[in-house]
Amino acid sequence: EEVGSLSHFQYSVSRCKAWGVVGMDAAGPVDVVGEGRASFLRPRSALRRRGLGRVTVVLAAVPFLVAALTSSLRVREPLVSLAAAETIVFVPLPDGIGLCRGQPAASRVALAAGRDGKPGGRPVLDGEAPPSDDGEGAVKLKPGQETHDMQLDRVEKRTQWLRSLKGKFVPWGPKPWDKPRFTKVCIQSRLQAKQAANTKILNQVVEEIRRISGKQPYITKARVNVAALQWRKGMQCGVAVTLKGDKMMDFLNRLNTLILPRVRDFEGLWPTSVDNWGNFWMGFENQEPFKELDALVDSRELVHGFDVGIINNCFTQADGLKLMKDYGFPFGDPRPPKVKPEPLWMANSKKAKKKAAARKKR
Repeated sequence: EEVGSLSHFQYSVSRCKAWGVVGMDAAGPVDVVGEGRASFLRPRSALRRRGLGRVTVVLAAVPFLVAALTSSLRVREPLVSLAAAETIVFVPLPDGIGLCRGQPAASRVALAAGRDGKPGGRPVLDGEAPPSDDGEGAVKLKPGQETHDMQLDRVEKRTQWLRSLKGKFVPWGPKPWDKPRFTKVCIQSRLQAKQAANTKILNQVVEEIRRISGKQPYITKARVNVAALQWRKGMQCGVAVTLKGDKMMDFLNRLNTLILPRVRDFEGLWPTSVDNWGNFWMGFENQEPFKELDALVDSRELVHGFDVGIINNCFTQADGLKLMKDYGFPFGDPRPPKVKPEPLWMANSKKAKKKAAARKKR
């Protein structure tokens, strides 16, 4: 009704006043700020939102345009074959700006030269077989295990770091350039919670380690909870002693000449028991190898084992092994790898197959 009662010009003027238009010119109504022609169908805020939307779309399309341009620049067709070309000119092309391309592919020059299309690595010389990707020869390391090259790199880095220090900033302890030698021997016996709570058993273990080492041992306490041995943090868990100097050398002499020959079915020490730092740990199942404990057989309350650790100042496994061999310790074959037990589901499936095969025969 409002449109019918007013003329077209009067209706236009009323809408212009409603949207903030203050005047008219030959081209039409002008807005308040003078930013251009006002629309009769939407306010200025709608126009601004529409303009911002267009700008956002344009900015979002810029990375895709740049990627398309750079990819088109990197693909070049060779003008002549490499066999007939006398001079090859390499022209560096600009890469994408802030774009993640992943692993780059080999160029056409490398493909024509006979490369496999995977960049990186040592070049294959004449007469050598190309490297295979089957993974043959790759050694799977256990957690904490290091190869000989890794150990040498570690020693080199530590040497450079120690050489860079001066005066009071040089830490105390063994250095890579020191002469290899034994530093200490650790003897310990681990007990369960109930065994360590028994005073007779604890006194027996203390007396045995005192006779073996010639030094008064100390009682150890658990630092963490161990469910397998029923240990709780702070509870007594064993007896240990540390030997250094003359007592250490005396024990090593007796260990090499008296204790190891008394071990039942002894075939030599395992060279794989030497850790990455050249230290060696061995275990004895009972008290039989120790001649000093023969007099305590009648009053023995518990048959237990011992752990003996030989610590040195070496930094690699090879140096520690060489030090022990030079001293005279007998080494045999490497320790055989542990066979993983068969999963229960696999064993059950095999049993079910055998039963099914037996039923078919019947």
